[in-house]
Amino acid sequence: MGRKPKQISLFENLTEEASDYARIALIAKRRKKQSDWRGMVAVPPGSLLETIIREFEAKTNIALEIPLNTFLHYVSGALITKGSKIIFQGNAIEADVWSIVLAPSGGGKTWTQKQIGNGLNGIVPVMETGAASAAAWLEEFAAQPRALWVRDEFFQLLKGIDQPGPLADLKGYLLQIYDNSKIERTTKRSQITVEDPALTILGFTALQPFVEGISPESLLDGFAQRFGFILAQPDKRRNWRDYPVWSVESADWSERFRAMIDGLQPEYRTSPDAERAFFRSFKHLSGGLRLDESFFRRVMWRAHKYALVYHIIRNASSDTLLTEEDYGWAARLIEMQLADAAEVLEMCAKSDISRAIDAADEIVRRLQTEGQPVTARAIVSRTRLITTSAMARFILGVLGVQENVRRPRLAA
Repeated sequence: MGRKPKQISLFENLTEEASDYARIALIAKRRKKQSDWRGMVAVPPGSLLETIIREFEAKTNIALEIPLNTFLHYVSGALITKGSKIIFQGNAIEADVWSIVLAPSGGGKTWTQKQIGNGLNGIVPVMETGAASAAAWLEEFAAQPRALWVRDEFFQLLKGIDQPGPLADLKGYLLQIYDNSKIERTTKRSQITVEDPALTILGFTALQPFVEGISPESLLDGFAQRFGFILAQPDKRRNWRDYPVWSVESADWSERFRAMIDGLQPEYRTSPDAERAFFRSFKHLSGGLRLDESFFRRVMWRAHKYALVYHIIRNASSDTLLTEEDYGWAARLIEMQLADAAEVLEMCAKSDISRAIDAADEIVRRLQTEGQPVTARAIVSRTRLITTSAMARFILGVLGVQENVRRPRLAA
């Protein structure tokens, strides 16, 4: 007997919200366009961000996703430190963003963060806590309740807050901070109160331990969905052998950054064109599929935050009106993050989801050519890569194909 193919069990026992997350992430991945470096679509020409990216591109072999997202988080940190908010249809939104950058060990994550931090000369306050307990962490945060938190080995932290122990309460605090809710902690020795908290999180972690140690279910739960996942894979065009020493020139970065944020305003509002751009990207990234509303709004809520970040990067800090172009840049970044989430999902699942999707795509075309109904049962019967009707229906959703179920005729 031939060897049975490895079954894909990723989608068994997932909630509807988790399945929706996987679906939209996979759609984004399949749309991903090829380019010299994919991230250039999210780098405004002539900006300080472009200068930094070009420095890293020319003088290091570090994956450019690392400086890209590091700089974006420094801008976000400047915004929440200033207290700048986005007003979108009556809602006041903080510009705080949470991301986890995954790169191979030795990929330059820490070196990049230090170079950009030093280049910006301490303009943005950075919380680099090594607190071993939730109580100690909260004490440090209370002293600096609006800041950028940079954390290396972020996966170790995630493991710590998901099990009983001194870090267990941190997850609850982070969820309150995400909602910008008041935090109170009372003990026999002290009382801590944090009003109106805001925190931008930039977590770095090694790729392999992360994908080997986290389950797809954990990756798709409500807490993890609050993070953007960024894959920073080695750039094949820039061989490490050609860069015996990493070096970047940052002499004018702090001056340009200060000029960039000099006119920060307490509030920024969206123009009618910007709102229409948001609605278009919402529909585009959803793929026209029925998605759990609470999940997808959570993902797309980042668009408002990133739109303001790009507004500042484009040297428009004194202009209080966010534009269609700001939201266009934000949408490009979010689509990249969704594509990366799909790849991380595949790695965590330890299976080739893409092969199953491609097989189903071919089967659908054949069924339609033959005039046969497209059903989950027909998909399962024609490939060994898809083993259950639930999996087949999931993949049909990814492909945007509606199942044709023949109803039995009623007796006359």
